[in-house]
Amino acid sequence: MSKSLLFDLKVLEFKLKESLEQYEKERIEENLELLKSSINELCSFIVKKENHLAFFQTQENENIRIYVTSIRDLSTKILGIIEKEEARKILKDTNSCFQYGEELELTVKREIHDYEMTSSDHILFVGSGSMPITAFTIVKEIGAKITCVDIDKEALGLSKEVAKKLGFHDISFENDLSNLTLEKYSHIIIASLVPLKCEILEKIRKKLPIRTKLILRYGNELKEYLIIQFVKEK
Repeated sequence: MSKSLLFDLKVLEFKLKESLEQYEKERIEENLELLKSSINELCSFIVKKENHLAFFQTQENENIRIYVTSIRDLSTKILGIIEKEEARKILKDTNSCFQYGEELELTVKREIHDYEMTSSDHILFVGSGSMPITAFTIVKEIGAKITCVDIDKEALGLSKEVAKKLGFHDISFENDLSNLTLEKYSHIIIASLVPLKCEILEKIRKKLPIRTKLILRYGNELKEYLIIQFVKEK
């Protein structure tokens, strides 16, 4: 079982690396589609139940951990590129097929219900990226105030332009979490692809009032290691 999983992970890593190298050499539509194809293949691999079982049985294998860490990091970088390109397409009035956004909207709607978000709340979204669909969905659904934070200045600039283009004029955008007054937020959402989550939590937890609801997004088992940069508490 471990040999089969290890082989599959090696193949996935190779395809992700190759597609990323091709895109970085020549940023054309054909190579962007290659990036999307490699991510789609990774997603198909993740959702297969037999792969979850194989990972659960072999997750202590050091070679497997090395490959899943590499794949996780590669996929995070590739997803960031795809988000930026999709944002640029929206700004250029080009047709965009951002399928990830449709699934994310459903997740956000569940969070609105589960965490009792209302129009009077002020929400902080950490790791908003180039396409802050979470923020857009919250504004559309309940009209709450929301502040987006991202350390990637290029992504933040694109998200501002996309928000303006789509008519979301009341969303605030910030580059540095440490400059914010955290006490004013009713909810804080930390996105799946944010690295070093536990370090961020350690920095902000003492500043948060008891009433603040913290939503930490992460995957489970195989997904957690392959897609999400999640650092466990030591």
